[in-house]
Amino acid sequence: MRHIIFLIITSIGLNAQPRPFPVPNRIPGGVRIPASPRPANFGGPTIKGEHVKLINGDIFRGEFTGFNNEGKMLWSHPAIEPTLHIDPLQLATLTLGSENVEKKDHIGNIQLINGDKLLGDFLSLSKDKLVLNTWYAGKLTLNRHAIQTLVPGQTKLETIYQGPNSEDVKQWKHTNSGTYKWTFKNDGFQSNGSSANVGRMFGDIPNSSKIEFDYQWSSGSPSIYLSVLTDNLASYSSGNCYSIRISSTTMYVYRYSKVDGRLSSSRLTPSTVTHRFNRARLKANVAICVNPGKKTLAVLVDGRLVGSFRDNSGRPADLLGKGIAFHSRSSIPARISNLSISKWDGALPNSSTNSNNTTKDDYVMFTNEDTISGNLIGIEKGVMKFKTEFAELPIPLNTVNYIHMAKENLRNPIISSKSVRATLLDDIRITGEIKSWEKDKVKLSSPVFGEAIFNANAFKTIEFNLGKPRTTASSLSPTPARSGTVNAQKIPAIEILRQQIQREVRPIKKR
Repeated sequence: MRHIIFLIITSIGLNAQPRPFPVPNRIPGGVRIPASPRPANFGGPTIKGEHVKLINGDIFRGEFTGFNNEGKMLWSHPAIEPTLHIDPLQLATLTLGSENVEKKDHIGNIQLINGDKLLGDFLSLSKDKLVLNTWYAGKLTLNRHAIQTLVPGQTKLETIYQGPNSEDVKQWKHTNSGTYKWTFKNDGFQSNGSSANVGRMFGDIPNSSKIEFDYQWSSGSPSIYLSVLTDNLASYSSGNCYSIRISSTTMYVYRYSKVDGRLSSSRLTPSTVTHRFNRARLKANVAICVNPGKKTLAVLVDGRLVGSFRDNSGRPADLLGKGIAFHSRSSIPARISNLSISKWDGALPNSSTNSNNTTKDDYVMFTNEDTISGNLIGIEKGVMKFKTEFAELPIPLNTVNYIHMAKENLRNPIISSKSVRATLLDDIRITGEIKSWEKDKVKLSSPVFGEAIFNANAFKTIEFNLGKPRTTASSLSPTPARSGTVNAQKIPAIEILRQQIQREVRPIKKR
């Protein structure tokens, strides 16, 4: 029996993310010892394929098979029988395997006040409800008061660049090449401290551009500077560029210019914008939308507009360069990945920082950039009824770029402690409570759309225990421990085997 236990535990170690055995945080009597989350560095391998991550950072490959009646996740591990039952309070993220799914392109884009995003075809809009037809959940009826922005004629933006990757890494330039330089690993750049620069020049960047990337940090309060449209990759302040300075709570933007060897700078307005990174998740998606011809720049964090700036420097746009550069300004290890540069159509989600929209009125931007404010009465058969101060107008949706809903009518939906945040194909994002999960059907409940059945094969990732501190992903794992170690004390199957060995193995009597 002891040989069997040894073989099973050894095989688990070959399939689990190597981690050191944790210090117990519970003492006899059930009293819990407070434990601080473990900071991560960025040396671990990328985990591919289906896997589950726990709050404490443990990662297991295998296959997700559903949930039992108690809400525990059922996980099939290649080296363990029977199926693992994982406590839902310990779940961090589930990454699902890819499936061949028949999907269709939708032209409608709906941004919710909580940061969720749905795609679909608009069927109708009334005073309280938007009815949407989707490939991933059939017909959905959404609470209008949770809808922040409607984009009825979304078009796919032309992507100029996606990376970094092993094919283009040599085109990126590094400065300050000491201990703290950015290094390329697992399709991303990783920094171990401050005063490190990495950047690249591009042959052509559209006049109206969107620069988007994933930003991760190991612990604490992050700080990073980003130079866009720069002609000097080695500095955020010694050339022609927009310099965006982002900390965990504030951001501001400078316009730097260098003419005839003379440097000048000015701060875009507003001078400072407050925001807040989700420090429990230790990661964020950041997007910079810039149109130097119109002297506008906007910053989005996790899909939300947190800053909209205007360049009042009076300097011409043609002084700007064609480069993008990242400048680490913190000793905290950081990572940049999934960078994309695309044409920007000018559409932005609504926000309290968006001065284009008043509190009481719905705001419409047309494809020709004309605007009107008033009351969106409804949508039916591709035409919206819109009431202004002077008249009620029938407006074809194909003439509309986007619609911002009146702020005073917005209501942030209250979510339960059991709610999850899911990312589906096409970057669809939904928040709700999982009521059931069958082989190809998921029942979700949300104050936005009630109960709805989703195509299970459309799901890519699911985040559990929202807002609960956790250790970062495997690619951000702590310094690797001895090969083959695993936190076996937390695996139900191993605990069962330990109990069994205590019953079956008896001390050998001396003869």
